[in-house]
Amino acid sequence: MDVVNERALVYMAVLFVCSAVAVFAGPARAAATFGFVTASVEGAYWLGRSLAGRYVNPSQPVSAVEVEERYAS
Repeated sequence: MDVVNERALVYMAVLFVCSAVAVFAGPARAAATFGFVTASVEGAYWLGRSLAGRYVNPSQPVSAVEVEERYAS
């Protein structure tokens, strides 16, 4: 399963929970909750993606020149 499908499943689960919240707290509260949780999931996704791009995969061989260039700046 790729990341897009996993995010879609998370959003469907959040939508299901927020629809249950709408029954008890009202549609405005459910929409606000869905927006907040969706923004949090997207923020975590993009933050994790940018942090993952900063680090070298340990399974890839790294030459000494690449390491010196990476830490030279």
